[in-house]
Amino acid sequence: MSTIHKYAGILTSLATPLDRYGKFNAPALTKQIGNLIEADADAIVPVGGTGEYISLTFSERLKVVEASFEAAGGRCPVIPGIIEAGINNAIENGKAYVEAGAKAIMVVTPYYYRPTQQGILDYYKRISDSVDADIILYEIPYRTGVSLHFETVDKLADMTRVVGIKACNPDLAQQMRVAELAKDKLAILSGEEDVLPLHVAMGAVGGIISSSNLIPRQWKRVLDLAMAGQLKEAVALHATFRPLIDALFAEPNPAPLKAALGLTGIDFGPVLAPLQDASGPLRERLARVVPPLIAREAEYAPN
Repeated sequence: MSTIHKYAGILTSLATPLDRYGKFNAPALTKQIGNLIEADADAIVPVGGTGEYISLTFSERLKVVEASFEAAGGRCPVIPGIIEAGINNAIENGKAYVEAGAKAIMVVTPYYYRPTQQGILDYYKRISDSVDADIILYEIPYRTGVSLHFETVDKLADMTRVVGIKACNPDLAQQMRVAELAKDKLAILSGEEDVLPLHVAMGAVGGIISSSNLIPRQWKRVLDLAMAGQLKEAVALHATFRPLIDALFAEPNPAPLKAALGLTGIDFGPVLAPLQDASGPLRERLARVVPPLIAREAEYAPN
């Protein structure tokens, strides 16, 4: 594991559990966070894309964040997400998260306007100057329409409180350039679980992913192998997750994840509009894929 970066390892993106009326179900979240901490979670990331940030109100998000800190009880970092198009809402959310206990926040690149690189620099600088927290960049251009140039990432590491990046850019050449310029300045965290071992080979020190809700210990083993240079072994173990990863992203996230979590005994409820709950055929597919992997988790528990 990285010794130079504050945030490294397997950071788990949390879904937001809801009751049948679409209201936040705090006990379900508390139970899931307890399970992840028992599995030695490196950090948890509530109210990101997996947490349906955009579909929640400000007050609902804050309730989720406060409940996450209460459940974690200081046993692992809690890094809330901010997925906003504009600066004022981003700062408002960031300040509220800090008041709730956040030492770090994950902030997506500003979308809709498709700003210039200078606009992106200014956006993050304003957040850095206004919110007393470390910042993890969240680059996911296939959702935002905005890519971070590798030189922009490097400048942000120098100019702001940016300490990491959740890298979801499918351009591997871009990822290589980011690593070449900035991997000693910030933690590169893969956001693409289907290629995480490859990202580690390129300089990543972990990942911010959602399938680790289900098999956190096996993901930690993949990362440990990859970080130790045992890429063949890491890839071989990772390949056994492929049916799970494919199923979890066969329909829009987090509907499949919520259905899968239900198979572990935690009811995460429905998703919010415009998302749709997992389809019947996908639920049947998950019922075949998830239980064997859950059963295998015990093999990776400490003796």
